[in-house]
Amino acid sequence: MTTRTRPSFALVLTALLLLAVNLRLAVTSASALLTLLVGDGALTPSTAMLVPALPTAMFALAGLFTPWLAARIGAGSAVSWGVSALAAGMLLRIVPSPVAVVAGTVIATAGLAVVNILLPALVRATAGGRVGAVTTAYTTVMSLGAAAAAAAAVPVAHAFGSASLGLGAWAVPAVLAVVVWTVVARRAGVDAAIPAPPKAERGPLPGGTWALTAFFALQALSSYVIMGWLPTIAIDAGIAETRAGVLLGLAMALGIPATVVIVALSRTAARLRVGVLIVGLASAAGMIGFWVAPAAAPELWAVLLGIGMCAFPLVLALIARIGDGPSDSARVSAVAQGVGYAVATVGPLGAGAWHGAGGSWGFVLALLLVGAIAQCVIGLVLARTSHASSAAGSAAEDAAVEAELTGAAPRPVSAP
Repeated sequence: MTTRTRPSFALVLTALLLLAVNLRLAVTSASALLTLLVGDGALTPSTAMLVPALPTAMFALAGLFTPWLAARIGAGSAVSWGVSALAAGMLLRIVPSPVAVVAGTVIATAGLAVVNILLPALVRATAGGRVGAVTTAYTTVMSLGAAAAAAAAVPVAHAFGSASLGLGAWAVPAVLAVVVWTVVARRAGVDAAIPAPPKAERGPLPGGTWALTAFFALQALSSYVIMGWLPTIAIDAGIAETRAGVLLGLAMALGIPATVVIVALSRTAARLRVGVLIVGLASAAGMIGFWVAPAAAPELWAVLLGIGMCAFPLVLALIARIGDGPSDSARVSAVAQGVGYAVATVGPLGAGAWHGAGGSWGFVLALLLVGAIAQCVIGLVLARTSHASSAAGSAAEDAAVEAELTGAAPRPVSAP
């Protein structure tokens, strides 16, 4: 009789990081190549506007069916199916056809959304006492993957001589992740390590839930308009295609050090207000820059937008402070993500429709500027409310924030 050897932590970590590096490749690589894909006939102007809107739509749907799927077949198996769908969808996008590219994006982002939601729980189940370090590692790798795909997508497409082949080339890391994760998850017994999600509680939602949902929706809407359309905005302003992709890569890469600072600011309610102001003002300044003088200092505008996209840790901090305990935080998280991502889909879809109809990017950026101001105001109100309701419990707050940031909350929280 043979015994099955459990994989080492290093191998499990490798599998988790391979999953993480793929979580934004499908989004940023397509965004950087939209103009080239339209030029090659792989997308039409009308289908191109759908591609940036699909991630948020899939996140909203995944928030509904992923807990059911994980409870039915196990979280590890659900992740295996998710990353397989991600790889299959990205491979399908090699076909230079609008139907293939859109269908591949639907399949890929649906799989991506499943993995995105379950990854924090997988980290908690497999990392032991290293949860914080592993969480930092996977979020860093995720941002690096997104930045690399955005910056290198155009050069890779030029090297292949085809935008479609260049887009499909980013399926290679996903295929590798499928192979490694399937083997490691089976040998590590991941499904048995993650308990079934708790049943949803009924009753009134905590006060501030809908304001928090509005804050979540505004930051997600802004982030995915930037992630989906920034290269096109830059190209339409006369910036070269390769440089336009690098701008998105710069914004995504800046999220790594900026998030560390923002997470530190989210530890207390007083400093949380400072974090809200930083991301809000940075977003506003970057949008004004691309609106008024896009070609004057595009790298600076991209840096500011990258700082503004770091609002997500603030959302986690606010979720952790709302209600009377972890169960309330889990319920608020479910509402904020489900409704927030559904509303956020309007952003990239509306921006694409406006652009397709011949509208200027100035109008889109002006609306995003209004949204950034509204997000800032709502965030400041929420931070003050959370401070007033929890001034006596700062230690408990910090523990709750740590739980949210490391995926320890009852319901896994997905990254933006």
